[in-house]
Amino acid sequence: MKVDVVQGDLAAVEGRCLLVLATNDGTLLNGPAPLAEFLAPLVETEEFGKSLGGHYYHINPAGFAVQRVLFFNVGEKVEKDQLLRRAGASAWKLLRGKGLEEVVVSLDGLDQGAAKAVLDGLFLGSYQYTELKSDKDKLPKSLNHVKVHAAENLTELVRQTKALCDGTNRARDLYQMPANLLNPTKLADTAKAWAEDRGFTLSILEEDEMREMGMGSLLSVSQGSDEPGKLIIMEYNPAGESEKTFALVGKAVTFDSGGLSLKPSNAMAEMKGDMGGGATVFGIMSVLRDLNFPHRVVGLVPSVENMPSGKATRPSDVVTSLSGVTIEINNTDAEGRLIMADTLTYAKKFNPDYVIDFATLTGACLVALGPKVCAVMGNHEPLVEAILEGGKAYGEPFWELPLVEEYKELLKSKVADISNISSVRWGGTITAGLFLERFAGDFQWAHCDIASAIFEKGDEINPAGGTGIGVRAGYGALVRMS
Repeated sequence: MKVDVVQGDLAAVEGRCLLVLATNDGTLLNGPAPLAEFLAPLVETEEFGKSLGGHYYHINPAGFAVQRVLFFNVGEKVEKDQLLRRAGASAWKLLRGKGLEEVVVSLDGLDQGAAKAVLDGLFLGSYQYTELKSDKDKLPKSLNHVKVHAAENLTELVRQTKALCDGTNRARDLYQMPANLLNPTKLADTAKAWAEDRGFTLSILEEDEMREMGMGSLLSVSQGSDEPGKLIIMEYNPAGESEKTFALVGKAVTFDSGGLSLKPSNAMAEMKGDMGGGATVFGIMSVLRDLNFPHRVVGLVPSVENMPSGKATRPSDVVTSLSGVTIEINNTDAEGRLIMADTLTYAKKFNPDYVIDFATLTGACLVALGPKVCAVMGNHEPLVEAILEGGKAYGEPFWELPLVEEYKELLKSKVADISNISSVRWGGTITAGLFLERFAGDFQWAHCDIASAIFEKGDEINPAGGTGIGVRAGYGALVRMS
């Protein structure tokens, strides 16, 4: 997608269609006053509608160089930027249906948060995964060109917004890929392809190396699969001297059958998306150079397949983690925390100031918070707050859950130091967080359960099958902790 920023008189900007957002009383949010006269008659007759989605498509507006204007109704009030994201995405889909591949949008009249939200809607709402479609001529149009009319002081905001949306869309591509095309080896190959292009260095730990080091927890998950596990290590170093080191840990189970604790068949297909935490880390790492992030960032992505076989881990098996902690595996479908445990321990090698992990970890998170909200918990309140604020700024809502000390009792094992699953069904997101906390040790650490990233259905902004959530919120948290 090409994005051009233009200044000067909006009336002189050429293009196929200018997108103008308006409230249902005809108040224009991002267009010059003369355009209101085209809309006024439809407001009076209520043909413009009363809520989000009403629209009017005006042809050859007098006094303007654009060929069309789409007036798009955002409803009665505009108090939340997320509404503008939805409006930007929905408006583009209307134009796509008319065969357009480009749009002009003005940021005049919008504050920075609103301007960013409208651009988010366009850049994220236009996402399509078409790699595996054979007849591309029959696909919906792609948004190939956006002209952004903006004051010079907003040029950097446009660039940063586009970069972060690109990072999110790269993460979405990884979610969408089927597991036969994205196994641990191929995910590692993707990291190799990205490393030079996106500005980070790469190393990969193979199973023999991990076995020699003592990563019994991670390897217990991969042992049932014919596909060898990998630990993908990406390191970004800024051009100048870094004062801090951040470690990002992302769960990447490229397919999760549940292992011998087999999932129900109707829940299986979407488990190609159980590498969502890894996708988030990949997405963040892919934008750091473009955004000139000033600190060192290490991305650690443990990647495995969780499959049933004669070699697979059995419920009741006990393994020894890299930290030396012994783990009784009472449910092989609670596997993400096992690969994260050894990776959190390995992160000590980099002496990080802050550690954030991302994982599509628990169905309990969806039960607690629904499909639109992610959970965050941790032992360092400023870091948790930074994630909450980052999510709020980018329309990726997180909600803090407590790490309840008394719930540690629920993870006790009779034969090992800890069980990988709670002894009761309640509070599963919290007990999973408490399990990880044991391996986070003395880190200033936060855990993000992004189970809601694997959408059953798409919406205006997000595709079905993986949203890429956490890339923008996570980056926002890094900035706030800088």
